Amino acid sequence: MATRRHRPRGRALPAGRLAPIGPRTRIGRSLLLAGALVAVLALVASCAAPRYDYVTNKTAGAYVKIPRAWTSQRLNGPALMGIDAKNVSPEGLSVLASQTWLVGIDSATSFDAEHLLVPDATHPKGYIEVRNLLPNEANSLSLNDLRNLVIPMDQAQLAQTQAMQTDPQAALATPQVLTLVDDKVHTPAGVHGVHLVYQIRTTDGLVTFDQTSLLDAKLTRLYQLVMACSSECYAASRGAIDDIQTSFTVKPTS
Repeated sequence: MATRRHRPRGRALPAGRLAPIGPRTRIGRSLLLAGALVAVLALVASCAAPRYDYVTNKTAGAYVKIPRAWTSQRLNGPALMGIDAKNVSPEGLSVLASQTWLVGIDSATSFDAEHLLVPDATHPKGYIEVRNLLPNEANSLSLNDLRNLVIPMDQAQLAQTQAMQTDPQAALATPQVLTLVDDKVHTPAGVHGVHLVYQIRTTDGLVTFDQTSLLDAKLTRLYQLVMACSSECYAASRGAIDDIQTSFTVKPTS
């Protein structure tokens, strides 16, 4: 009876040669599958929701980015505080209201316009503002005036000086005002102003303000980004607030 021969399934490879890797081999199919999986994951990542939203005034050339979980809303301006609240007449306020762009920023999931400017909030709140300067403001605003736009810092520091003279130990233990950052800002486009971080003592405790107030080179516009909350809140949210302030960009278009 004849012996049945078995046909070899493939040619034997010479010693020292590796088996080919192609789309029809098991290894080749595995590599193709892995490559396809990487491509799908990359596509999913590129389509993921961005981490930030942008609050932008294209006309004035100003924008800031905020965490996507935060909320923002256009408000009726201007945000008059500090020296502004004292110097602007009712007539001037009416004029400024029509020349101000004001957007509130709130880290809460639900925007709270009624309590937006309450500085002792337990989570960060604030606003970005662009407004045209009145003629008398353009001729008189100084860097020191910018420091006083939100909180009358001169008055607060004077009160602290007087407290030091009356009771130095108590004044040092519980200061009425404490300046943490006081930097001048100047960009190649001529935008200039101040960046301040300071603590103010209120009846509800310490409040921390993070304020950037800028003027364009032609002294026609005021740009402000102000964030505030209780000092405990500020310490816990410092990273997010720093990112927001760092992203604040002013590039006047005219």
